[in-house]
Amino acid sequence: MSEFETRHARGPIFVVGSPRSGTSILTWCLGQHPNILPQEESDWMGEFAVDVGVCYRVGKMHGERSQLNALGVDRETFFQTFGDGIDAMIRRHRQRLEKSCRQAAERSPSQHDPNFNISRSSSEPKLRWVDGTPEYSFYICGLKKLFPDAKFVHIVRDVRSVVNSILNFKPSGHCGLVDTEQQAYEYWLGTVQACVQAERALGSDVVHRLRYDDLVHRPEWALQGLLEFLDEPFTESCTEPVARKINSSEVPVDFRAHDPKTDSVVIERALELSEQLQRPFDGYVPCPVSRAEFEEGFSERIDFMIGLDNEYRSAQEKVAKLASGLNWCGLVLAAYVLLAGTAILAESLYGQRPLSIGGYLWLASALAGAGIYAFIRRAGLGNFAARVFSRYAHRRASSPAVPLRAKTVEHAPMASVLLRKGVGTKQPR
Repeated sequence: MSEFETRHARGPIFVVGSPRSGTSILTWCLGQHPNILPQEESDWMGEFAVDVGVCYRVGKMHGERSQLNALGVDRETFFQTFGDGIDAMIRRHRQRLEKSCRQAAERSPSQHDPNFNISRSSSEPKLRWVDGTPEYSFYICGLKKLFPDAKFVHIVRDVRSVVNSILNFKPSGHCGLVDTEQQAYEYWLGTVQACVQAERALGSDVVHRLRYDDLVHRPEWALQGLLEFLDEPFTESCTEPVARKINSSEVPVDFRAHDPKTDSVVIERALELSEQLQRPFDGYVPCPVSRAEFEEGFSERIDFMIGLDNEYRSAQEKVAKLASGLNWCGLVLAAYVLLAGTAILAESLYGQRPLSIGGYLWLASALAGAGIYAFIRRAGLGNFAARVFSRYAHRRASSPAVPLRAKTVEHAPMASVLLRKGVGTKQPR
């Protein structure tokens, strides 16, 4: 890396916070800066950080005879090596990203919006990148280990506006983020509490809080403060996307979320926290106690995934044992049917008296047993295996602190943002 690149490359930027809080528009605002490259919502780096932690544990599980111990590779180096590779990969593929968006613009030039650009000139350095995946609110600790120089921006929006937006956000081809009002409040609480914990653990020099209302109503002032936090000079182009509406929910003017089934305690907790976060504050100094809890939560997630892998292997062994047992049952039932059929046939051909009811009952019970076996073999075992494996996949997707719908795709592809049809002047999400 040249001296110029070293001076301007200061680590990636992650925009975190609840979905429907303005993460997309803020990502695009920062992406208009000459030194910041906007990215699609990636969705994979958070879980990747957990997997790196699992691999590090495995790599040191044999003590002094472990490879990582023999090489003298500590945990920080292990994580950062993977983070450096991700960073280099993203910056190396900048031209490919620009080309794909340029081709999309050429296909539909009338829909191209000049306020949304990957870069405005090939001379722009774009040595940093910004990712606005909301679900990374739950993975800040792991991302900080992958990228020690990373900065995080926690964008906060009034919870009532977020809930209304979540309940009305149903992108074509996808289901909504949640099904009920309570889930929307809980989703907001989960992501915001995770971000606030990160603020306390890492301090406001690493996690910057930005109010959505400030971004919308005072964009120049808000972005000046944000870019100062990022150690980047302010440029007017960063304010241009604010006036545009992208990836927004069509919330009716008179819409008010009100479900009598929603737990009032959950609503009160969310409203109290929301009001607290809307007040001015002086920022946080890193707190050792909060940092220890922060690190412990990440370690617990790694423990959970290691345990889950062990449970998966155990389940596979149980399925294999059941299959083996059923094979023996099948042989016994086949022999039982054959014996019953042979006995009845012999009695019919050589017997001196009519076939007995007992013989028919014997054959009927044998055939019934064979039918039950066939049903269990074809449906029961397969269903059991499917339930075991789906449970594993479900638990992996809903590991500690991650809501069940965390994997719901809710962002607009980058090319579609550049070519958004009917771009208006309404407030962004």
